[in-house]
Amino acid sequence: MLWLLFFLLFFSLLAGGCNRQKNIQKAQRPAYPFFEEMETSSMPKGKPGGIFIETSAAEPSTFNWLVSEDATSASFLNLMFDSLLSYDPIEDHVIAGLAKQWEIAPDNKTFRFRLRKGLTWSDGVPLTADDVLFSFACIYDPRFPNRNAYDLSVNGKPFKVEKIDDQTIQIQTPEIFAPFLRYMSGFPLMPKHILEPYFKDGSLQNQWNISTAKKDPKSIVTSGPFLILSYNPGERIVLEANPRYWKKADGDIRLPYIDYLIVKFVKDANASLIAFASGQTDIEGISPDNVAWVQKGEKIYHYTIYDRGPSTASSFLWFNQNPGKNKNNVPYVIPYKLKWFQNKLFRQAISYAIDREGIINGVLFGRGTPLWGPETPANVKWYNPNVKKYPYNPSLALQLLEQAGFRRDATGRLVDQENHPVSFTLLTNQENPIRTAMATVFKENLKQIGIEVLLQFIDFGTLVTKISDSYDYEACLLGLTGGGDPADGMSVFMSKGRLHQWYPNQPQPATPWEAEIDRLMVEQLTTLDEAKRIQCWFKVQEIMSEEQPYIYLVTPNTYVGLKNRWRNVKIPRIGPLVWNIEEIWTP
Repeated sequence: MLWLLFFLLFFSLLAGGCNRQKNIQKAQRPAYPFFEEMETSSMPKGKPGGIFIETSAAEPSTFNWLVSEDATSASFLNLMFDSLLSYDPIEDHVIAGLAKQWEIAPDNKTFRFRLRKGLTWSDGVPLTADDVLFSFACIYDPRFPNRNAYDLSVNGKPFKVEKIDDQTIQIQTPEIFAPFLRYMSGFPLMPKHILEPYFKDGSLQNQWNISTAKKDPKSIVTSGPFLILSYNPGERIVLEANPRYWKKADGDIRLPYIDYLIVKFVKDANASLIAFASGQTDIEGISPDNVAWVQKGEKIYHYTIYDRGPSTASSFLWFNQNPGKNKNNVPYVIPYKLKWFQNKLFRQAISYAIDREGIINGVLFGRGTPLWGPETPANVKWYNPNVKKYPYNPSLALQLLEQAGFRRDATGRLVDQENHPVSFTLLTNQENPIRTAMATVFKENLKQIGIEVLLQFIDFGTLVTKISDSYDYEACLLGLTGGGDPADGMSVFMSKGRLHQWYPNQPQPATPWEAEIDRLMVEQLTTLDEAKRIQCWFKVQEIMSEEQPYIYLVTPNTYVGLKNRWRNVKIPRIGPLVWNIEEIWTP
């Protein structure tokens, strides 16, 4: 009956949405002139039109690339903004993007990009080298703290960016920067003609927020395949095809083929899944525990479930090791608890106390892999299989805790040397049922060794504020998408990084092992010797596994369902299933 109730509720929501979509379906796309240097798709020619519908448990927090730090916001921005280069996950290399050509100087530090002649923003204003200069100026301006300034630097030194002419830009890195071209495929440009006034008055980080998207979506001009038609927080966002997009199909068809991409915000994962399984949406990530029953509807509702093997995503928990104080001079973490969290033996003991196989069998229905370090088996080239492992062993966990000065009292509780009962609160986001289930298993595992874990499930936005700004928390369970180049994790693994969650933005490395990770991360970043890069990254994985600042849990197998009606679908080994959404079409 519960499943039926979810179905009826969601079907009624979709039915209401269909009525509101009638006007959308009647809209006509403006036919702007093509230009000579447009990119022509190599995929089979398709038919324009159609609506692609999906759901999202979370909503974007911003449409301003400068301040975006969450995966949901990034997923929308990637649909709306393009970069100098693009990335082909099938062939695993960079390809032309807004820049039609690029050259690398013999020093391997100087790069010239020539923009396509005829490029414009979605409002028709030319997209030129001035926009590239402006975009770099934004990220490097100290008034606007952002993770990109750190990522696009080497040892704290920014890139040197020069305009050669309106179509040509030169970028010089201070040292060899191995992932430079890959980074340029993920560096969306910002429109100078729209955002420069806010750059000058210092309000840039407040622009293109949720309120902008709701009240004046057309003011958010884009360079990618889509722009915002409408945004109703808590309900849906509708993206429409960018009529001035720079890609076309063979002939006279401007991409993207689809007219509208509709994303409905559905926090309840069961309701979202039932909508897909009953044919109401086009794509859905399928959690391992739901694969079996969803597969039963493949022939009835004409979709296919794709098993993509182990995910690139990592799940982990960590303890707040930030020794700082808040504005009221109160420590972020109670001092005696901070002492626990900073003790490697304590962290290793917690890791041994976790039944990862139990999580896989009980939460993921056997469809997952234990995780011991930052990389998963999916990212074959960069995965180190020989890191230290922590198989479930409560007895060994207690031995390590005894070495660290803890003991169990007469009631079985674990206490420290000052007789404080070992208890802490673990946060995770309430929208993710897999994480809440893993947190529940974790609580029961630690109960077996006398540790009390208090669970707090909160919305993602509040959680991000706690772990990134107020530091008002003790422990947290989250994850990272992973799957890219080691350099993608600079802000996570470097001690100065904003996403170095257990103690971010360190003025100096807090520990010798963090200093060693800093050295290794810089070394892999500044060499073109791939074997050396792999060696450095393998060593980082070994240190992370030994020190356990992140206590890694499991990675689920990845399953994605897609309606059979879509053509030009090319499934990559890792990454989004419809990474080439501008090229997909339906008869």
